[in-house]
Amino acid sequence: MKSLLMLLMKVVIIIVLLFLGYVAYNIWTTANQMYEPPTQTKSEKRSKIVQIQEDPFSILLLGVDERPGDIGRSDTMMILTLNPHQKTMLLTNIPRDTLVTIPGRTHKDKINHSYAYGGVELARKTVENFLDIPIDGYVKVNMQGLEGIVDALGGIEVQVPFDFTFNGIKYHQGKMTLNGRESLAFARMRKVDPRGDFGRIDRQQQVIRGIIDKGSQFSSLQRFDEITEQLGTNLKTDIPPFQFIRLQQSYPSMKSQDIQTITLHGADRRINGVYYFQVSQSEIQRVHQRLAEHLELE
Repeated sequence: MKSLLMLLMKVVIIIVLLFLGYVAYNIWTTANQMYEPPTQTKSEKRSKIVQIQEDPFSILLLGVDERPGDIGRSDTMMILTLNPHQKTMLLTNIPRDTLVTIPGRTHKDKINHSYAYGGVELARKTVENFLDIPIDGYVKVNMQGLEGIVDALGGIEVQVPFDFTFNGIKYHQGKMTLNGRESLAFARMRKVDPRGDFGRIDRQQQVIRGIIDKGSQFSSLQRFDEITEQLGTNLKTDIPPFQFIRLQQSYPSMKSQDIQTITLHGADRRINGVYYFQVSQSEIQRVHQRLAEHLELE
């Protein structure tokens, strides 16, 4: 009886080790699929290379519409700053129509056009120059792929601000659980929102928070293969796989409520019949100051 019990214990241990090895292998494989080697070792606005576990750092989050043969445009642009000393995170939203100077262009343009003109690197430089802060890495998500990520998670929960219909989908004010298609439409709708792009930004934040919360739940382990497959296909980053592991170690219990948000304020403006969102120098300085403090630049 004793020898049988010992045998069963050994079998259980072997199964657990095989499972952990399988999980580790899938995570590492997915991380390598997502990884795009950086073109530079550090931001030009940094004097030294940032260590994720030790130093505050920033990530440019890009939601892009990519089609075969077309680089596409960034539909969503945010900056996530993380401070390991404070264990805090700030999410700064940049309205897509923000009027900025794009390096190498002869006139000011919408900030989301920077990605179409020069991909991630030009988008990164544009944001760095606009807010005068370093961007230490990026995460790029194919917006069409967002649908698959949410479905792999089994849906997410959001708070719908008002009743509306978009893309044939009816949304009712209050708490709703959305599938991938519904989440993508919820994040994209703008024209029927009385708050315009700001309402859309709030809904995009909800989707991001919903993904973070659902991804951190134990039930997501049941969909592990689906989730890793979707991430590997639809998410790209220049942050090396081992750095992602260190990031998880620095923020082991990250929840959406731990993320504070910053919103750029400005005014609508039409130039030659084209709509832009103009941000004053004082507002740019306010946001720069907040981010610089969080990154411990000053």
